[in-house]
Amino acid sequence: MVENVADSCSNTIVIIHNAGIRLVDQWIDHPNVTAVVFAHLPGQDSGRALVQLLYGYQSFSGKLPYTVGKNDSDYPNAGAPSQPEGIYQLFPQSDFSEGVYIDYKHFDLNNITPRFEFGFGLSYTTFSYSDLDISLVHGVSTSYLPPASPVIQGGLASLWDTVAKVTATVQNTGSVNAAEIAQLYVGIPGGPVRQLRGFSKVQISKGQRVTVEFDLIRKDLSQWDVVAQNWGLQQGTYEIYVGASSRNLALSGKLVIG
Repeated sequence: MVENVADSCSNTIVIIHNAGIRLVDQWIDHPNVTAVVFAHLPGQDSGRALVQLLYGYQSFSGKLPYTVGKNDSDYPNAGAPSQPEGIYQLFPQSDFSEGVYIDYKHFDLNNITPRFEFGFGLSYTTFSYSDLDISLVHGVSTSYLPPASPVIQGGLASLWDTVAKVTATVQNTGSVNAAEIAQLYVGIPGGPVRQLRGFSKVQISKGQRVTVEFDLIRKDLSQWDVVAQNWGLQQGTYEIYVGASSRNLALSGKLVIG
């Protein structure tokens, strides 16, 4: 359908109302397809919102909460769910053999180039990033295991202690007032090269700049230790990234613990 319409229309905008990932490579390179909007399921004001965006009354500011690959085979298990068979026939479940390497972490691990990466999203303006600052919080324990503390919903209360703070400057370098979603990724020693650990949506007038701030709690920087049955704060160098998407990270630095 998209190709049939695009063949007759030199300015075709494709709007997809989707509940999850939709591949677009069958038609995305058609010369008459000038834009694609992953509109998801916005509800009763869908038409009103899209008109505001398409006619420029508002600027797009959404970012993808998943990776759009080029092929089904780009995804873990080729996008196929675990089937209720064998020992799981009566009790369907998955062993999750891919571990934590799902979505963008799988693409990074296997060096797969996506069509649109996790966190991607365009706007009617442009943004620049600068002034990355990374600092440990003084007086907070950086021991391997979390300090003794009351157990609250989600685990020990000390897992929510802020261990480090990250700040950066985002400037609207274009000519349109718009919002940007700055994203913080952390490379944990021995883990995925990048994991989303924070984001901040900020409205920035044209030519102006704002400071975004991120708190990194102990759990953000820990990995589960199956022997200790607890979250272990890794000792070593953490790679810190801030930018516009999981593969558009203008700022990088290091956080050393231990």
